[in-house]
Amino acid sequence: MRKQVVFIMGTAHCGSTLLTMVLGSHSDCLALGEVSNYPDAYRRDRPICSVCAGDCTFWNHHFSEQDARRLCHGFAERRLHKHIPLKLEKAVRGFFKSDQVFNPYSLIASQVEETTLIDSTKTVYWLEKKLAAREFQDKLLEPYLIHLIRDGRAVMGSYSRRKEYQGLSAADFGKQFGTLWQNRLNNEHKFYDSFSGNKIRLRYEEFATEPAQTAATLCKWLGLDFQPDMLNYWKHQHHVISGNSGTRASVQKHQTQSIEGQPDKATAGEKQESTKSQINKEPEIKLHTRWQKTLSPEQIDAFYRTTNNMNKAYEWQ
Repeated sequence: MRKQVVFIMGTAHCGSTLLTMVLGSHSDCLALGEVSNYPDAYRRDRPICSVCAGDCTFWNHHFSEQDARRLCHGFAERRLHKHIPLKLEKAVRGFFKSDQVFNPYSLIASQVEETTLIDSTKTVYWLEKKLAAREFQDKLLEPYLIHLIRDGRAVMGSYSRRKEYQGLSAADFGKQFGTLWQNRLNNEHKFYDSFSGNKIRLRYEEFATEPAQTAATLCKWLGLDFQPDMLNYWKHQHHVISGNSGTRASVQKHQTQSIEGQPDKATAGEKQESTKSQINKEPEIKLHTRWQKTLSPEQIDAFYRTTNNMNKAYEWQ
């Protein structure tokens, strides 16, 4: 089977981390997370993986130092040489078929058994840049696009907890968020319409309320057999980059931290207590509607007025 890359496109706080974890729990899928953040973590010598608390068995040990540098360059969208424009270097390298450094997904795909990679970076800018690479233009990899859409009020509720929006009046917050949300969603629709490959639109609310049915539909779309246990995403190994901290925390609580080949330092008593805690507090996939309590009618009204009621089409009752 040809290797494929699934790109998840959507606004911030659209549920992409949860969807990535569920898909990545399939035995033939590998969840990468928001790989656009790989270069910054690599250059700052910070942990690449946002799940492993310590040494990551995947990002830290699956690739050589040379491969890691190639991934950094391939995902960075920055000049390799300060005197040569990136666009020019890409064109020249592409002409001579020596542009492996700009094909990072192919490098990852060549070193893993899974056939499907999941990238949840989400932005149109990222998609345009990555899909222009030869690895997709020459069909070395098959791209798939999921447009994940969520009720704008729920997204707005998550944005309201950001520091940059604290202290704003209801009208100012609704206007600022509404402008940002509308512009981004319009760009996503435009890109989706222009994308000629395999694509599907997905409502976050449908996924959260009917996870088994939604996951089965996505698996069929990807040419994979549905595996019911993929819904228990927190029980599977994940090494995603960035993403929602709450979703990652649910995996961190259950993911084994011992490195293969090294003894587990936890005592039998600690393991037993940990197991009890996991049984008592297992996560679940459910629809979160916190925005109904946190947003004021004034904020929602300002949002609707700014966007000309655009969210009416995405409301979830």
